[in-house]
Amino acid sequence: MKRILLLFLLALLPLAASAGKPAARTASKSKLAAVVSEFRGYDGVEVVKLGWLGTAAVKSVVRMAAKSDPDARQALDLVRGVKRFTVLEYDGCTPEVRERITRRLDQALHGSELLMEAKDGSERVRMFGVVDDATGEVRDFVMHAPSSHALICIFGSIPMESVAKVLSDD
Repeated sequence: MKRILLLFLLALLPLAASAGKPAARTASKSKLAAVVSEFRGYDGVEVVKLGWLGTAAVKSVVRMAAKSDPDARQALDLVRGVKRFTVLEYDGCTPEVRERITRRLDQALHGSELLMEAKDGSERVRMFGVVDDATGEVRDFVMHAPSSHALICIFGSIPMESVAKVLSDD
């Protein structure tokens, strides 16, 4: 996980100078939610969703732990601006269903601001979101790994300074 965050940070550093323009488009929450809802009942599909109430509960637990744990303080800085969280994992589906889900996710993410795309052989990971250089935050971060059959959506904002601190403690 830290490797993915490190790749994410490295990709965002050069983008920070030119990002935050009004033309930047975040991933469509409603389109992604529709895809998740459409396929959540299929065999082999795993979905984890935390809305504002669930994220508030997680933040409360992390806040209590942060009183005595410096790592929890760093985690609190990371999740402070997160409003919603969704994970879709569809590795256990038939190849036909996996292809349909990947195609629908590609359609839902079409036109979104691509932060980075990493390829390693047949492996591919695409990260979407908007970097706001005025605040130093990434808004509405979405990571889609079609070859791993996974989608991670973090809606809200994540401060880049906090991500850098966590990665520097490696």
